[in-house]
Amino acid sequence: MTGIGKIRIENNRKPVIGVFVNDVFFQNQDGKIFAGKLMQANEKVRCRIYFFAPDEIDWPNRKINGYYFDEQKKRWLAGLMPFPDIIYDRAVPLNRNQDELLEDIRKRFRSQPEIQFINSCKLEKWKVYLKLSKHAAVKKYLPHTVLCRNLADIKRMLIRYGFIFLKTSGGSGGKGVYAIKKKNTGFQLRFYRHGIHQKLFVPGFGSLSAALRGIISGIQDKIAVQQGIHLAKYRGRRLDLRVLMVKDKGGKWNAVYNQARVAQKGTVITNLSLGGEVMDYSAIYPALKTTYPHIPDDKAIRKLGITFARYIEKEFGPFGEIGLDIAVDENGRVWLLEANSKPSKLPEQEIEDTVGISPQFLMTLEYARLLFSRPRLFSGRI
Repeated sequence: MTGIGKIRIENNRKPVIGVFVNDVFFQNQDGKIFAGKLMQANEKVRCRIYFFAPDEIDWPNRKINGYYFDEQKKRWLAGLMPFPDIIYDRAVPLNRNQDELLEDIRKRFRSQPEIQFINSCKLEKWKVYLKLSKHAAVKKYLPHTVLCRNLADIKRMLIRYGFIFLKTSGGSGGKGVYAIKKKNTGFQLRFYRHGIHQKLFVPGFGSLSAALRGIISGIQDKIAVQQGIHLAKYRGRRLDLRVLMVKDKGGKWNAVYNQARVAQKGTVITNLSLGGEVMDYSAIYPALKTTYPHIPDDKAIRKLGITFARYIEKEFGPFGEIGLDIAVDENGRVWLLEANSKPSKLPEQEIEDTVGISPQFLMTLEYARLLFSRPRLFSGRI
């Protein structure tokens, strides 16, 4: 990341927040909008905020060549910054090699006792299941999941459930997700390739194994085999929920929104990047209730979101925000599918205010101020 001008900024009593991002953050339109929404919220909170990428850190001199918004010039500039009081970690790896680099940088920053993190670590699918399944209060909401060691693990899960998902630990945006369903005369395999929904039917497990070998052999990440959930449908389209949990100025969890992600008709993956549509869950709940009498309302989902967030903190350490992927099945039962430590936060057109200050950005900065005023207070206890 580069900018015009080199300005040395001295620390003061305002908390210095370093937003850790990848090298292409400002080349992406969503990144630019994210930065703009954060700075808009900062007009109220008044922190010192800068963005920085992995190669901008001068470790020996404890300085960072960051990217900040100059309010007088109304543009982004590069400036030599001090190490931050708080790191707001939004860095997503661009490839496997960078993943290792980002983890090394996080480890080095954590060795600095005066620096706090808004988010503790990334939340890998398999580790989240393994740790949360130790707690009876949340285990009942977790789809049965095993780590795939070989094709026999897949076969056992198919025999037990008849419908499963294969999910890679590094997958995102619906990529690296494979749905397998047992049919009367064979198996149906569904997945996305190059953004196109693929549907493959094979006559038996031998043919399925041959098809899966090509997929599994090309995946370097861990693969989890997850019990399939028969999702509730809205007007014939499957849906799941994205609940954004954010801590407020008092350090308490809030469900900022509960969005229904409605899949394209005939598909099993609801992700928006693959053609899904976002809706406000409370708005479509009355229609869902007529089809599924036992489906929980918006208040109940949000309450569960707080429970999930608290147990994630208990196992992984403190967070300031967590995105929860929640499913509701045809019987109205709730399932926690995944948790994301770097959730999408941009306000959605038509169901949120995209012009004014967004609460999901304001709360994060207010929570950062709380961390600054009361360091090392929040340990993730329930």
